[in-house]
Amino acid sequence: MPVYSFSPPFFSLAPGEQVQVWNAQQPTPGNVAGAISQQLALVRLQTQNGTPFNVSGYFSGAPGTFEIDVMVSDDDNPAHYQTIANGNITTVDATNNTFHLDGILVSASFVALFLRTRTNAVNVTAWIGR
Repeated sequence: MPVYSFSPPFFSLAPGEQVQVWNAQQPTPGNVAGAISQQLALVRLQTQNGTPFNVSGYFSGAPGTFEIDVMVSDDDNPAHYQTIANGNITTVDATNNTFHLDGILVSASFVALFLRTRTNAVNVTAWIGR
């Protein structure tokens, strides 16, 4: 999956779906153009409050000190994305280097991941699901 796309078409994510946003990639930490994952448009259902989603992923090895920010926006402008409450992923399972976050109380139109920091040069793979 490519990094952030500045032009349509955008991938969409409806309840019951999951999309891989990084595939064994090494985004450049802190570089907005190279550190944001592929963005996804969150499909709103009239019968559902908000647009809840989850994030799962893993590193190919120990990432060292790292931070992945789970970010949302109501329009697809990189400057408008904001990290969700408690959306800073900074720890992994010590055995498998996996991470998971549930974005339950979220109401947004777009979601993306931002690799703010990473000490060790290891690959990251991540999915966003609903």
